[in-house]
Amino acid sequence: MSPPSRPLLYAVIAVPLAFLGLPLYVYLPARYAELPAVGLALAGGVLLAARLLDLLTDPLVGLVADRWRDRVRPVWIIAAGASLMGAGAWWLFQPPATAGALYLFACVSATYLGWTLMAVPYYALGAELGAAGRDRRGQTWIAAWREAGMIAGTLLALVLPALSAGDALAASATGLVWLLPLAVAAAFMLPAHVLPAAHPQADWGLRAMWRATSRAARELIGIHLLNALAAGTAATLFVIYARDVIGLDDRGGGLLLLAYFVAALAALPAWVVVARRIGNVRTWQVAMLVAAAAFVPAALLGEGQVVAFAAVCVFTGATLGADIALPAAVQGHIVGHESRAHARPRGGALFGLWGMASKLALALAAGITLPLLALLTAPPLGWQRAAVVPWLYAGLPVVIKLAAVLLLQRSSLHGMNLSEPEGKSEVSDETPTIVDTARGSAGNGGV
Repeated sequence: MSPPSRPLLYAVIAVPLAFLGLPLYVYLPARYAELPAVGLALAGGVLLAARLLDLLTDPLVGLVADRWRDRVRPVWIIAAGASLMGAGAWWLFQPPATAGALYLFACVSATYLGWTLMAVPYYALGAELGAAGRDRRGQTWIAAWREAGMIAGTLLALVLPALSAGDALAASATGLVWLLPLAVAAAFMLPAHVLPAAHPQADWGLRAMWRATSRAARELIGIHLLNALAAGTAATLFVIYARDVIGLDDRGGGLLLLAYFVAALAALPAWVVVARRIGNVRTWQVAMLVAAAAFVPAALLGEGQVVAFAAVCVFTGATLGADIALPAAVQGHIVGHESRAHARPRGGALFGLWGMASKLALALAAGITLPLLALLTAPPLGWQRAAVVPWLYAGLPVVIKLAAVLLLQRSSLHGMNLSEPEGKSEVSDETPTIVDTARGSAGNGGV
């Protein structure tokens, strides 16, 4: 297998990881709300409990993956996760009429755990591939391929139910069962040992993992949390905004989502080129500013302004690839630096914290936005829903994203050489390294 084929194989693994999201978060709650033994309130409570439990699995899986790195190849953990995710989703998406809360909790927990077992070592493996120097464009190129796979998986999840004449959840279950073996096969075709064997870990536990995390990594994870919260807030309210403000039905909203992700996929190579010229951190900052500016008009739109909202979807979608791929590429650089500084793998631990931050952002988005909408539109305030939704859908995410931009500007990440090297060391002599930053932040409680 030639090195140029590795990014493509790596991207294939991302497809089922992204494919799972749409049926899990869009179609599933309504299905279980219709079951006599579950209902809407109980389904929401069970899904929230499973998600809160899922928050803890990312750092734990990361610790295990790092500790066993020399004994168990990451692809075996990915394969185990794919098996668990496939089995859990198959039963989760096709519940019997008598299914109750325990059935839902068991199936969704198994699906979440399987996803985490796939995702954490998968991201860590990407950091290794980028750091190994075998793929010319390093971390940014690997991250771009991964996000292209993620976008492709999301597009498949959008299109497949529309093409199926039957149940959308059943079609999603079938599609996932076909995609997972392809992902596992691609994982086993990647190199067995990308980096040299590591020394055993001296510390074990979440507290030790956090203490070993550099200031730069903590700053990046905090900024990523804010940025993901902005995206999650908009995603939570998209259907409500499209229906209640613009006046679109489900099909119209689906077409705009399709345009959003197609724009993201089309613009991703251009962002990679920009990142090669001005660096990952500055490019990410530019992408967030462009996304915020493009999203502001959504707060001012009203019923029937479909073309204007479509333009907002396309322009904000064009920034999505940079908004996801570039921070992950920066995280990949930090993983490489920290792994060398600690003389042991750090990819699992850092991407475990990364995954936990992503999931926490989604949970907070739903937990804050929906109750806030209910509070503002119910007595005694009683504000008009059509007036409140645009500002929550567009105004709140813009404020959060601008806060993330400000934190990024003031972070230590701007003082580090985290752009792609061209035959040079990843860290220049003039800029502080991750190791220097970690030493300087000893005893610091975090960002």
